[in-house]
Amino acid sequence: MSAPTSSSTASHRGPFGPALLLGAVSALTTWAALTAWRGFVEQPGTYLRPLAVLAGLLAVAGSLLRWLGTPRWLTAVAQTLLTAVVVSREITGSFIPLGGPVAEIWQALETSTQSAREYAAPISAQVPPVWPLLLVAGAAVLLLVDTLACTLRRVPAAGLGLLAVYALPSGVLDDGPDVWSFVAAAGGFLVLLHLDSRDHLLRWGRTVGPEEDTLWRHGNPLQEALRAGAGRIGVTATALALVIPTFLPAVGFDVLDLGTGRGDGDIRIRKPIADMRRDLERGRDVPLVLVRTQDPSPSYLRISVLNRYTGEEWSSGDRDVARSNVAAGDVPLPPGLSDEVPRTPYAYEVSITDELDSTWLPTQYPVSAVDAPGDWRFDPSTMDFLAADDELDTRGITYRMTALDLDFGTNLNFFRDAGSGDVPEEVLDLPSSVPPIVRTLAREVTTGATSDYERARLLQRWFRQDGGFTYDLSKAPKGTGNQTLEGFLATSGRVGYCEQFASAMAVMARVLGIPARVAVGFLQPDQIADDTWEYSSHDLHAWPELYFAGSGWVRFEPTPSGRVGNVPFYTRAPVDGGSDDPRGGPTGATSATPGATSTVAPSAGPNQRPEIDRDPGTAGDGDESGLPTPVLAGGLVLLVLLLAGAAALGGPTALRARARRTRLAGTPDDVWAEVRASAVDLGLPWPAGRSPREAGGALLDHLADPTARPAERPRTGAAAAPEAADALERLVLAVERSRYARPGAVATLERTALAEDGALVVASLEAGVTPRVRRRARWVPRSVWGR
Repeated sequence: MSAPTSSSTASHRGPFGPALLLGAVSALTTWAALTAWRGFVEQPGTYLRPLAVLAGLLAVAGSLLRWLGTPRWLTAVAQTLLTAVVVSREITGSFIPLGGPVAEIWQALETSTQSAREYAAPISAQVPPVWPLLLVAGAAVLLLVDTLACTLRRVPAAGLGLLAVYALPSGVLDDGPDVWSFVAAAGGFLVLLHLDSRDHLLRWGRTVGPEEDTLWRHGNPLQEALRAGAGRIGVTATALALVIPTFLPAVGFDVLDLGTGRGDGDIRIRKPIADMRRDLERGRDVPLVLVRTQDPSPSYLRISVLNRYTGEEWSSGDRDVARSNVAAGDVPLPPGLSDEVPRTPYAYEVSITDELDSTWLPTQYPVSAVDAPGDWRFDPSTMDFLAADDELDTRGITYRMTALDLDFGTNLNFFRDAGSGDVPEEVLDLPSSVPPIVRTLAREVTTGATSDYERARLLQRWFRQDGGFTYDLSKAPKGTGNQTLEGFLATSGRVGYCEQFASAMAVMARVLGIPARVAVGFLQPDQIADDTWEYSSHDLHAWPELYFAGSGWVRFEPTPSGRVGNVPFYTRAPVDGGSDDPRGGPTGATSATPGATSTVAPSAGPNQRPEIDRDPGTAGDGDESGLPTPVLAGGLVLLVLLLAGAAALGGPTALRARARRTRLAGTPDDVWAEVRASAVDLGLPWPAGRSPREAGGALLDHLADPTARPAERPRTGAAAAPEAADALERLVLAVERSRYARPGAVATLERTALAEDGALVVASLEAGVTPRVRRRARWVPRSVWGR
């Protein structure tokens, strides 16, 4: 027999057109997704144009290599080298990314990182460029999607990678990703799914049917590919892409932990405001408080309330703490809170680390019960808890409390103006030395308001949205006195951190006759287990509390979104012709001051529960509305890859579980398809092209007792699982009858019994493999990833 000719080899490969079409659709789809980052820069062409060139090169080169039969790993390596060459050429002018060009690329990425931290989005072309960072990240996404969708033929996984692209603008930009970018990418993804399904189906040979049938006409077998691919997986993934970002919190990304100062040792809180500033300026983030609770989203944990403002500082003032006011069980509700306010209690178990040395006991607000070891007493006017023993502090203690989650809803009766005698004069007092700018601005900002509640909301909105303020701990002035306040409120100032924002709003509220004070405590913690949360030193925060008849003392949040994602739910109602954006973005002509990075997130609860930016103590954390801070030059790339990896692990599991439920509730062929998919996932042999009876006979040797204790080497066979063997026999018979019996000659089996038999066979097959194989089948189901 003679050797095959080159023409016969090319014929065996098939035409080059379909291979190029798949690569081109993949490249165009990814590039369309990357246009969602346009809002980060004023001139998006600086990164989109070179990415378009790279997308075309990757599509042509990858398609050609795959058509020639190049091994997958070699194709991926070749495309990686091509990507490195294009990136090097765009950033350095050199086609060889070795030696000096590598250092130049690194420097360009460091400069981009710095600009991303320091300037607001969209970043101007007049500042150090940020496009190299976007170029590297976009190139990594193009390479990732092409490898997954075209080289490895894992189109669903590539779709999850595309979804990760939208996580950045969804969590950072005020307007989120561009809708047309999403529509174009979603459409391209559906086409990718269809082409992939069509290619797999056509491997069976020429389609059967009338010649006039086209790819889209009714009766063509390729319609099944469209239904299975684009119709099922595609629509589901697209729907998830629209829904999931709503529930995904945005997080700060600053693993470098840059800070303005260094220091070790305990976090000491005796004088709250001063101590908080010192502890925030530490470079090291120290775990301080651990809570276990069924509360789905614990947030602000209060340490102390500061009632007295002297013009120089805020302090706790005089406290009336009676001997009987001990933290040993039920405590009274805070003053002013109406019994009609709906509330949900949550039990907390709190553990303080040895690093938190405080004479104030951290508690939620409000609480209905606190039980702490030692002589802790509460002030009924503030409901904060103080150590009555000079030797008592919080280090290493564990205690319990019951927190109340209040739901004020839209009932404005809970926010009536305070009446005479409702509160002590101390929370209204102001020294005569308060600067005129404070009084002037307080009245200007709240012009048109008809109640204290409206005035308070206007003040909050002004600080977060309309006043042009920037959160930046490294540039914030020291202190909260009149001199600091005057400079902070001046047009040339307006840069500070939570201490100045809380103090300024509280003083301005008092100018307007609204009872106000400053609270110090923690923002939202990190979840480290299902019911366990951890507050750290970087969560330390200050905020104002204002009093209204019906609601009592309630929290407001003037600190911009560079530090705090959302405002309390009850403060978001539109007022004075504007709307309160819970994320804190600008609402009028006045935009936020450059030098800020906005980090926003959806609210998780009815009244509060904000998701916040992490690492407030770092130097790069004072940004309000720009790009997230990357770890290193490739930080943005790493974020995309991690999100894609997490989605790739969790997404197939959910798709597989849904497919199992659907099949087991279907026809005999559907149930049989589930048995086959389970066998494939578990790595069991399945005789291809054989009858159901032959396939069932092959499975008999792999059945095990599903009620037996899991073992590394389970006993298998028909004798080991007689009930499962009988169920398999019934299932095979049902499949044979459904396929081969004369229509109407065989009664339809009970759907419930059929599903039970299928479920028993699947469970028996899973029991017949090792726990390790079961775990792999669950998290990496081959029936989803492969064919």
